[in-house]
Amino acid sequence: MMDMLKAYAHEVVSYHPATQRDDLYAEIYDELCESFSDAQTEEPKLSEAEFLNRTKEHPMKFATRLASVNSAYLIGPQLYFSFLQVLRIALSLVVVFHVIVGAVTALASGNIWSSFWRSFASIPESLLWVGACVFGVFVALERSGEKATWLDNWDAKSLKPVDSHQSISRFETAFDLGFSTYALLLILDVIDLPPAVFHNSEWIHDWAVNLPSWFWVLAGIMLAFDIGFSLYRLMRAHWSRNLRLVTIVSNVIWLGLLGYAVGQAELLTVAHESAREFLVFFERAAKGGLLVACAIIAWDTMTHVWRLRVGG
Repeated sequence: MMDMLKAYAHEVVSYHPATQRDDLYAEIYDELCESFSDAQTEEPKLSEAEFLNRTKEHPMKFATRLASVNSAYLIGPQLYFSFLQVLRIALSLVVVFHVIVGAVTALASGNIWSSFWRSFASIPESLLWVGACVFGVFVALERSGEKATWLDNWDAKSLKPVDSHQSISRFETAFDLGFSTYALLLILDVIDLPPAVFHNSEWIHDWAVNLPSWFWVLAGIMLAFDIGFSLYRLMRAHWSRNLRLVTIVSNVIWLGLLGYAVGQAELLTVAHESAREFLVFFERAAKGGLLVACAIIAWDTMTHVWRLRVGG
C-alpha cells in the first residue's frame, strides 16, 4: 500500500511553498517507492517504517536539504523550517490572545467597538515584538552552533497515514475553537451580550433575537461539535479525505441555519416603540453580518470540495 512512504513524502513537502508541493511530492514518492522496492528484493520482510529509519532522516531535515540556498539561509539551513514553524505558531497565538482579550473587555465594559479597536490596534506592535524575540532566539542558536539536534531522535512509526500534503491552518483552527466556545457560552446564557441599542441617552435592554427553540438547540449541538472537531484538528498536521468530508457536512448545516436566520422577517424585536426605528438598522447590520459569514462558509466548502476532486 505504501501508506508510510506516502505519509513521509506528504510530511516533507508540507514544509515547502504550496506551488511546489505537487511536483516535489511526485518526485519524492517515486524515489521512495523505487528505493523501497530495491531494498525488498534483498530483504523481502523489510517494512516501510524500517526502511525509512535506515535510509531517511526527519522529514523537516530532509525538507531542509531540498530547499534552495536562498530560501534556507534566512536563519540557517539546519534551523530554517524549525524557525518558520515556531514563528507561525507564536504569531497565531498572539492574534488569538488579542481577540480573546478584546471580547472579554467588551463584555466587561459594555463598549464593544472601542474595546475591540483598542485590542486590535495593539496587535501589530505585539506581532513585531514576538517575531523579533523568536528571530533572536534562533539567531542565538545558529551562532552557538546548534544544528537542530532535537530532530535526530526520530522514528518512522510516528508518521500517520495521510492522503494530502495540505497543512491544517493552526490559526484558523484556533479561531474556530475560540469563536465556537464563546458562541456556545452565549447560547447557554453563561455570559450575556452587552446592551446594543442606545436610544434617548439610555441603553435599551429588552431587545431579543426572534428565532424558535429548535434553532438554538441545533445551533448549540453544532457549536459543541465544532469545539470537539477543532480540538481534533489541532492534533492533526494535514487534511485527510474524512476530515474534509466532515467539514463539508458541518458547513452545509451551518449554511442552512444561518440562511434560515437571514430569511426571518423580524430577526430582532424590542418592546420600546420609539426604539424600533433604530432596531431596523441593527437588524440590517446583523443580517449583513450573517450573509458575510455565509459567503465565507460557502467559499470554505467549495475549497474543500475542490481539494477532494483534485486529491490535495
